[in-house]
Amino acid sequence: MLADPLKNYPQLFGPGSIFGGEDGVWWMERWPFALPNLISASFIFTSWMAVFLGLDETHEVARYRSDWGRKLGRRLTRLFRRRKYRHYRPLPEYPDDGSLYLDESVAGGSLPSSPIRSRIQRHYKKRPGFRQIWTPNVLLTLLVHFLLAFHTSTFNSLTFIFLPNPRAPEGSQQGFFRFGGGLGLPSSRVGLATAIIGFIGLPLQIFVYPRIQSRLGTLTSFRTFLPFSPLSYALMPFLVILPNYPWLVWPAFTVVVALQVVSRTFSLPAAIILVNNSVTDASILGTVHGVAQSISSAARTLGPLLGGWGLGLGLEHNLVGGVWWALALEALLGWFLLGTIYEGKGIDRRKDRGQDEIEDRERR
Repeated sequence: MLADPLKNYPQLFGPGSIFGGEDGVWWMERWPFALPNLISASFIFTSWMAVFLGLDETHEVARYRSDWGRKLGRRLTRLFRRRKYRHYRPLPEYPDDGSLYLDESVAGGSLPSSPIRSRIQRHYKKRPGFRQIWTPNVLLTLLVHFLLAFHTSTFNSLTFIFLPNPRAPEGSQQGFFRFGGGLGLPSSRVGLATAIIGFIGLPLQIFVYPRIQSRLGTLTSFRTFLPFSPLSYALMPFLVILPNYPWLVWPAFTVVVALQVVSRTFSLPAAIILVNNSVTDASILGTVHGVAQSISSAARTLGPLLGGWGLGLGLEHNLVGGVWWALALEALLGWFLLGTIYEGKGIDRRKDRGQDEIEDRERR
């Protein structure tokens, strides 16, 4: 919606406008698509600052290393607190490993194992072998993760090429499946379509997903809502054969997009949870998640590339629906594979922690 602001909002940025002065905002004229990218970059920069200043390391070994980003974040927090509450002094912050265990004797002065001892203990713990890590369930879960990332990323890229593409000439349709063209929407309308996706997805993610997921379970909700994606992909190209009336096109577009948004709202978190629960040893959790993120990134790279190529072929040969229907088949393949995997129990951290305490007592 912020693309080409001089054209879309001349009263704000054009010549003689509020922000444009006499000649208008010169850099918006030279780079008409800079503003949305700058806004996006500011969001990413804000996220980076939050991670750098506010998040603690959770890795069992690296969490004890000095983090000057967190130190700076704490100093800034104390600085603002002092300004707001001048009559209070914060208590000193002690790390979790400095507290006494409840089952230890305070009078005896026995302290828990030090971070260094825990680090050495975990370092020399025997790692599982290749077959113990890459079990069939883990591999199939990663394959489902790849297929899901592939069709969701392809949908995102294809939608915003398909929407502004010009409509096909009248009379070019050849049969029920042979047609071409897009919806011919201007950039501001494409922005509205993006907003529709956000308005549908955000309330679902916050209010609906937790309740249904807790009631059905992760894998069941995944299997239930994933088929909405191939249905959405199969219907999307038929929007171009609807008459060019806003009262007809926009409700139909909203329904088709809502199917995909509902599907990915339940599928994307479920895929990550299933990867996490397929691992039973804490020492390989980072390895499996690293591989999962790598194959997901590969899917998000290949999906738009192959999807854009397929859409180009469809527009050239008057078969714009071909790439969408191929995407629907790919999503159906991922749905069928869900019947071959099971949800693991994940890592029992309480058991691991208790075992560590027993070994520490034996050493003492």
